[in-house]
Amino acid sequence: MADAPSFPTLLPTNPNTEYIVEEKLTIPQEKPDVEQINTVLIEAKVTDSRVIPTPVGLKIVVDGELKQKIIYTANVTEQSVHSVLYVEPFCTFIEVPLKLPAGTNTLQLLQTLGITLNGVLVGKTNVLIEDVTVSLLDPRTIEKCTVLFIWATLNSALSTVLG
Repeated sequence: MADAPSFPTLLPTNPNTEYIVEEKLTIPQEKPDVEQINTVLIEAKVTDSRVIPTPVGLKIVVDGELKQKIIYTANVTEQSVHSVLYVEPFCTFIEVPLKLPAGTNTLQLLQTLGITLNGVLVGKTNVLIEDVTVSLLDPRTIEKCTVLFIWATLNSALSTVLG
């Protein structure tokens, strides 16, 4: 999980969102039952982002994945330690409202600024893990909730038209 110093200093050109990934993870049949969860290791990664026009501005569609390793003590006499790897995709979006002049649509506004949809984002879209809660529902089912903070950086030419 990210600590406060890891978070970026956001400017008006850094639209952002928070997204929750809720999961029920099932221990694979070949693994023993869980007595207790020892450690949860999670990495969040943005795999793709793209900008789409809307009637009120732009949306940044963000695809990503959570790679997570659950390390647990088995509910067996020798209490051996096991791990299970899960990869969970996620998809969300960041709204970017724009001040559209009357009679103008989003693409026309971008054109007047000399920007194409491909030129809206500067650099990559980023993600941090804000929080994770994990609980054992039964010996084979883990409930997990991960809170993500996702942000992007916009072309500075948009700063005058951000809503």
